[in-house]
Amino acid sequence: MNLDRRGFIAGVAGSLAAPFAHAQDAYPSRQVRVIMPFPAGSGTDTLARLIAEQLAKRWGQSVIVDNMSGAGGNIGGQTVTHAAPDGYTLLFVPAPPLVINQFMYKHQGYEPLKLTPISMIASVPYAMVVRKDFPATNVKEFVAYAKANPGKVTYASSSVGSTAHLAAVQLQMMTGVQMVHVPYRGAAPALNDVMGGHIDMVFDIVSTARPMWEANMVKVFATGGKTRSRIMPTIPTMEEAGFPGYLAVTWFAMTAPPGTPAPVIDRIYAGVIEALNIPEVAERIRGLGMDSVGMNPADSGRYFAREADMWSKIVKAAAISLD
Repeated sequence: MNLDRRGFIAGVAGSLAAPFAHAQDAYPSRQVRVIMPFPAGSGTDTLARLIAEQLAKRWGQSVIVDNMSGAGGNIGGQTVTHAAPDGYTLLFVPAPPLVINQFMYKHQGYEPLKLTPISMIASVPYAMVVRKDFPATNVKEFVAYAKANPGKVTYASSSVGSTAHLAAVQLQMMTGVQMVHVPYRGAAPALNDVMGGHIDMVFDIVSTARPMWEANMVKVFATGGKTRSRIMPTIPTMEEAGFPGYLAVTWFAMTAPPGTPAPVIDRIYAGVIEALNIPEVAERIRGLGMDSVGMNPADSGRYFAREADMWSKIVKAAAISLD
C-alpha cells in the first residue's frame, strides 16, 4: 500500500493556515453526492460505495453514490464539471473518463484534466489471457506466432476504445503484429469466448483472470503493471517478458469540480486516507483484487497527465473514434 502520509500531512497542515481554516472546518455541513458514471454492481461501484460509507462515518453527514451511466462515463464527467465547486458533488471514476475518452470523442463535453484531483484511490493491472490450447507458452512465442500468421490471431475486448482494447493495441504497436479485434459488450462475454477457445487472447484485470487461470481454463502469459501482481506473483510483468515500457493498469480516482478550494480538497483527501488505513477497508479492497494507493492531490494530477499522454499516443495510432 502506498499511502502518501508525508504528502497528506503537508497538505493538511497547509490547509489549516488562515484564512482557510474556517472553510475546511465547516465542510461538510450537508449531504455529499458522489457521481459514479457507470452502472451499479461493478468493482468500481463497489469501491465507490465503500469509500463513501467510510467518509459518511467520519464526517457525520450522508454521502451517497449516484450511478449516472452513459457515453463511456462522459455524462457523469460533464455533470461534475458543471457542478458548484464546493465539494458537495464529486466524481469517482476509473481511468477512461479522465485520461482516455478525450482522445476518442470529439465532443466529450468537458475537459477532464481541469477537474480538481483529490486522490487516486486504488489500482489493478491487466493480464494477458490466452486460450488454453494456443500454440505458445509465453509472450514472445505468442508474438512470433502472430507474425508468422498475420491477420489470423484474434483478440477480444469489452468494447471498442476500452482499456482492454487499448492494451492489445499497445502490444501491436510495440511488436508490429497485426491481430483481429473482436469487441464484445462487456468483459465477461469476452473472457468466456477465450475460455471456450473461440478467441485467442484478451486483456482482462488480474482479479477476473486469476480464477480461470487457477482452474486451468486459460493461460496467463504476463501482467501489465510495473511490478508483479500481488495476486498472481508467479506471472511475469510484460517488461520481464521482454517488452520494456509496456504498461496496462486501470485505476480508480476521486475528483471534484474545477476550482474547488484547496481546504475542501484536503478535507476530502484526509477522509480518504483515513478510510484506506482501516484494516477492514484495506482487506475489502484486496478482496476486489485491487491495491490501495491513496495518492495525494498534487501527485494524482501529475499522474493523470502522464497517463493521458501515454494513452493519447495509442488512441491516435489506432485511429479510434467513438463520435
